[in-house]
Amino acid sequence: MDILKNRRRFLAGLTAAGVLAPLSLYGLARMAVSGETQAPHLKVVFFVTPDGLAVDSFTGGAFGDGRGLWHPDAQGDDTGDFTLGEVSRELEAYRHQSLYLRGTILGPANVGHSGWKWVLRDSAESKTSIDNLLAAAMPGTDPSLGAVFAGPHAGIDGTHWDVSWIDNRMRIPQNDPGLLFESIFRSAARSGRGQQVRSKDVFAPVFADIQDLNARLAGSQREKLATHLDAVNKVVKDLEDTRPPLECDPQRPEHNPINSAEFRNQVQAAHHQVVATALACGVVRVATIQVGRSAESLNILDVTNDMNPHDCAHRYTGEGPWKGTRQWYTRQVKLFLDELAKHADPDVPSDNLLQHTLVVFTSEMADGAPEHMIDMPLVMLGGASGLLKSGDGQGRYLKITGQADRDHHTGNPVIGKRFVDMQRIWATVGKAAGIEVPYAGNIAPVSGIFSNVG
Repeated sequence: MDILKNRRRFLAGLTAAGVLAPLSLYGLARMAVSGETQAPHLKVVFFVTPDGLAVDSFTGGAFGDGRGLWHPDAQGDDTGDFTLGEVSRELEAYRHQSLYLRGTILGPANVGHSGWKWVLRDSAESKTSIDNLLAAAMPGTDPSLGAVFAGPHAGIDGTHWDVSWIDNRMRIPQNDPGLLFESIFRSAARSGRGQQVRSKDVFAPVFADIQDLNARLAGSQREKLATHLDAVNKVVKDLEDTRPPLECDPQRPEHNPINSAEFRNQVQAAHHQVVATALACGVVRVATIQVGRSAESLNILDVTNDMNPHDCAHRYTGEGPWKGTRQWYTRQVKLFLDELAKHADPDVPSDNLLQHTLVVFTSEMADGAPEHMIDMPLVMLGGASGLLKSGDGQGRYLKITGQADRDHHTGNPVIGKRFVDMQRIWATVGKAAGIEVPYAGNIAPVSGIFSNVG
């Protein structure tokens, strides 16, 4: 915070009032801490689902045809004139805040159920994933939390194929939203006590300035200044009695069995609630939500009780379950966006949280039938503090193969054989957030995604 600027603001406020007009507690507080509460700060959430999003058609063949249910049907390479697919259509409500990217490739591209090793990382699968890199550079009020890692139904069968990494150490996500809540807000309560002291410190220069004015005044003017000093003291006490930010009121999620398909929707929603609340309270600014794991075995009862989502991705049960499971995964992203939109932003309370959040949605493979990572599903959503180039209210489709740096021996007939390596996408996200990723190879940012990245 720029203490000198805020001291000048406070003094200007007193001067404008002639040190005569009574100031509200709210007005005094806003003058003292306005430098902290109105500057927007970007938040980033990565949302990863398993077994692809059906980028190929039901009869797409061994390497896929690129004519499936995810990629929009676009009338150009960079356009707002596009029709969403039967899976991506689940995000129609947020089309105006969306950028659909086409033309990426992940890792070696034909590695079956191993995409989780690469999906948020470098192409050499050896470095820290982008979520943790960002969290180190853009912490919330409790830097010790790093990037929140929520894992609804991820590894509940004991198999951990997880997407968040620190160097070569795989992080284990928290499956239980109640325990996730405790880990975040118990820590926040501890750091909150320190923040209360810091909030009081914000007013120390104000007290000094009032004492300076006091020495220059006499009579009724000094008496009226004393009244304002009493008001400032009351604001300080109010701040000491309140855990900042003032808008934060974390509610523990409802408990449901975390391993049961019957409560799958409720557990998923509880994770959304906890992550959104952590962001809204300013405790963290980066999170990853990993839904299930590659080769997911827990049934999605909204679609079918006869076969698990992994087998549905393989098209073993017909087109209905194949499509329905991919739609369910995508619908969870929409519901998470709904949750973000319910909360006020901690830095700009007049805006909702989604206006200052970038949500990146992808899967750990492109299509779960041929099990490849060619022509990956990838969309960026949210207001992102105005950084995301999502078109003029219609959403935007951007084909990025013109910036390709990798070849694939087959590609697909729609997109061709040239692709952008996913690590360059993470390099681009990092650049937008003010960091450079420590990845070997090509980390040239992809242009056309963010307003602050060329």
